[in-house]
Amino acid sequence: MSLKNEDLKKMLYWMILGRRLEERITTLFRESRLRGHHHPGIGQEAANVGSTYCLEAKDWVNSTHRGKLSDLIKGMSLRDLMAGYFAKKEGLEGGRAPTGSHMYGDLSLGVLPFTGVIGSVIPVATGVALGMKLDGQGAVMLCTFGDGASNRGDFHEGLNMAAAYKLPAVYLLVNNGYAMSVSVERATGMKDLSARAASYGIPGVSVDGNDVMAVYEATREAVDLARRGGGPSLIECRVHRWTGHSITDADIYRTDEDRAAGEKKDCVARFKKELMGNGVMTEQEIEQLEADVKQEIDDVVHYCEHECTDPDPADILRGVYAA
Repeated sequence: MSLKNEDLKKMLYWMILGRRLEERITTLFRESRLRGHHHPGIGQEAANVGSTYCLEAKDWVNSTHRGKLSDLIKGMSLRDLMAGYFAKKEGLEGGRAPTGSHMYGDLSLGVLPFTGVIGSVIPVATGVALGMKLDGQGAVMLCTFGDGASNRGDFHEGLNMAAAYKLPAVYLLVNNGYAMSVSVERATGMKDLSARAASYGIPGVSVDGNDVMAVYEATREAVDLARRGGGPSLIECRVHRWTGHSITDADIYRTDEDRAAGEKKDCVARFKKELMGNGVMTEQEIEQLEADVKQEIDDVVHYCEHECTDPDPADILRGVYAA
């Protein structure tokens, strides 16, 4: 897939939408207009957009703590997503799970629901990739997870099976430096987590997760390999987590200097600068794009608060037992 200027503009749109949406959701929680839980994905926009933008409609992704952008790019409605955050009947889970940051999915769009336990989605996604190989339609499974999940048995078992059967899977390890509060340096004894790919005889690469084009190129190569029957790959995207693990995490285990150093690598600001420098967009066009995104989010929040309905308590057992 050769990217045109319109593609680059669309990628920036998604990155800006992701950043402003995360900021708005955090504000809504602080104002007590939302309930439940939230894991902000600020700082991970390039990893999500760069990896998902090269996929086709038939390909699948999995829901993650900080993966809303991937799901939206795959076709999920922003209204449905946010209605889930507001615990409304119109939300993806019908108001049952007001944790819109990850507790949802949509099989019709190829968005694999979150599986609850960290890392447990990896063998499930591997099973999806096995089904894709048996189906023979050339679809690919993009499985995203964090550095903490890569230390679990689910990771090793999933990648080993995918390698043994040459499954059409791309494993995207988004290394944001911390598994909740435990730094990757304390949890592992290696610099490049992608080096683990060698244990299974598959390609592995580490890229700057703040560079959306670097992520795109690495993922496109891996997706093309998987689609041709060449088997799985492991991509490590190194990013900076701007916040604590969740909105209830005081983030006391990092220094202000650590946070500031990471935020200087802001992937959104970096891509804006690149597009202006290459003559793809002007500063005025980017300002207009920011304004359009703000209006889009404003409209969605208004929809959730003034047009959506609360779920019916009598409906609470729907989907729990077989009819």
